[in-house]
Amino acid sequence: MAYECERAGTLQILTGHTVDSLVALHDVYKLKLKGNQYGQTKDFEISHIVPVQGHAFIGLYHAENLVVAPTHLNRAHGTKYYGHGLSISRSSLVSKHAVAKGAPRKQTVERIITFLGPDVVADLVRVAKIQSTQRHALTAWLQDHLDPVVPEQRDYLDSLDGMTTQALRALKATLEGREGKGSFVVKTTTYTASDVFLLELERHSTYRPELAHVMNILRKRVAPFTSQHLSRINLNALEQQAVFDVLHGQPVEAIQNILDEYIARHTSVMDHGERIPAYAPIVFNVVSQPHSAAKPPVVVHKTFRSFADELDEHMGGVPLPVLQVHAAAYEAGPLPWE
Repeated sequence: MAYECERAGTLQILTGHTVDSLVALHDVYKLKLKGNQYGQTKDFEISHIVPVQGHAFIGLYHAENLVVAPTHLNRAHGTKYYGHGLSISRSSLVSKHAVAKGAPRKQTVERIITFLGPDVVADLVRVAKIQSTQRHALTAWLQDHLDPVVPEQRDYLDSLDGMTTQALRALKATLEGREGKGSFVVKTTTYTASDVFLLELERHSTYRPELAHVMNILRKRVAPFTSQHLSRINLNALEQQAVFDVLHGQPVEAIQNILDEYIARHTSVMDHGERIPAYAPIVFNVVSQPHSAAKPPVVVHKTFRSFADELDEHMGGVPLPVLQVHAAAYEAGPLPWE
């Protein structure tokens, strides 16, 4: 929060926060940490729907105004604004809440607590179970001793909120040169851009119910999808950009053509990765022949006799020749044992 307030130049980006909204904000931050494998990568950033700079209004640092998104898409987006989100007018900013660049971080944190209200912050710590006294001491020590200029240590700074107390203790021992069996390795689950986008669509659908329709299409939960189409979601570059845009305030109608293409891509017959368009059924036109007048049945009178009688008739009493079989004499020498 202190960093974001310094970036915006004011504490007023925290206007309107409650305990619940602060818990939701903390969840956004945790998703970014998970997406970045707790500092192992920098694939994702927290992006603003209403930007902080470049407009007559200033975006608030609330979960409703934030999206965890791929870094390259966020950087390319810049200060564009499509709609939705939360903001206050820049004309409403007051000087007593201004935060100067380079202000001492500890001082800024104290000002944030005063701005939000000590009771709200205390309830947040209790409800979200953010830190114990021991954990707070460890975190404060690490923040004082980790150098943000060193990339690896900067990654650790970004990971502190998501680490266990045991991992914090092991990191402190590592920095003090007391590495041992307790030296930590952060366990991570790899999140793809598609995974994060789907999670963010689900979260933002609580603010914009129409986004549930987009999520259900991408998760293949609606017709014409069936159980045969279920598989891991892998959005291509165009689809990722479309979801990024709709999360940043574009209406669903603006990306409908991308959604239609997504449905077609996943429901069409696939042949070596190439779509085969739907085919029309083959219809044979058969010309029926006119029916001729019915003919009377032919009556055949026959006297049936046995097969043997018919043979005798054709032989005319001629006797059949009889083949004589003669047995040939067979001579053989005595067998060895005779």
